[in-house]
Order: sequence, then C-alpha cells, then structure tokens
Amino acid sequence: MRLKEVTYCGAMVAVIALLGIIPPFPLPGLPVPISLQTTGIMLAGSLLGKKLGTISVLIFLLMVSLGLPLLTGFRGGFAVFLGPTAGYLFSWPICAFLIGWLGEKLPIPAVFWRFLGANLLGGMVVMNLIGLLGLVLLQNLPLAHAFWGSLIFYPGDALKAVVVAMVTQQLVGRIKL
Repeated sequence: MRLKEVTYCGAMVAVIALLGIIPPFPLPGLPVPISLQTTGIMLAGSLLGKKLGTISVLIFLLMVSLGLPLLTGFRGGFAVFLGPTAGYLFSWPICAFLIGWLGEKLPIPAVFWRFLGANLLGGMVVMNLIGLLGLVLLQNLPLAHAFWGSLIFYPGDALKAVVVAMVTQQLVGRIKL
C-alpha cells in the first residue's frame, strides 16, 4: 500500500472510532442500541471504495478485538464478538466492501443517487439482515422478535445513507486514491 492509502485508512479508522464516542441510544426489548458508528462503515465504503474501505473496517475491528474500547459505549475486547452486536460487527467489512463495489458498479451517473442506493442496500439492508441473523443464532432471539425489532433501525439508517451520499457527492472528486 502507498503512504496515501495507509493515511486514508488510518483516518477512516479514526472517524469510525470518533463516531463511537457519541452515546448509544438503548432500545426497549432489543439488546442492540442505535449508534452512529454504522455511519462510519457507510463512509468507509463510499469514500475509500471496496478495498480500502474494507481494510479500514478490518483494522478497526482488529483494534476492538485487542481490547481497545472503540465501540459505542466504550466497549472493546473479544467478548463483543460473541454478544448481541456480534452479527452487526461481522457485517461491517462485508458492508464496506459491498458499498464500495456497488458505488463502482451501479449504472447511475449521479454520484448522490448511486451512493444512496449503495448505502441503502449495503449499509442498511445487508447490515440489518446479518445483524438479525446474529441475534437469532448467537442470542437465541426468536426470528420474529429479531425481525420486528430490527425494523426500528431502518429510518435512522436511511437518514445516515442520505447524509453519507451527500458527503460522498461533495468529496468524491477531492479524494484521489
């Protein structure tokens, strides 16, 4: 990797970590809070593309697994990969890759609409489906309960996708990878 790519990845890791400082919003009946860190995952895929965005997210998750309290609520350590948010955490590199890939492949000429679509599919639908599977498989939550409970994330995730698409539209020509 070139120095510029390493710098971009490091900056994205810092952005994801900074978004974790904002306190989570707990949800009644669901063990997963609403947080802004998923915005960082969308930004990673949108701004850095499939390769560097995925690398950034993997570095972030490696740091979390080593015990650094970088997740929302100042959580870290290997145990978070076995808890209620595990499915969401495991989805993050997949989503960053998918968002970056869709951002390249969607046949929509307008940057805003292309990345809005990429983030709605990769950053909202896929992330919530994998997170839902994690709740069912790792937390033994009934599928119906996990499904209906996860719907609460969609309005906020849609708003995050719009904001990330707007930021991407403004920065896409300025970031030279």
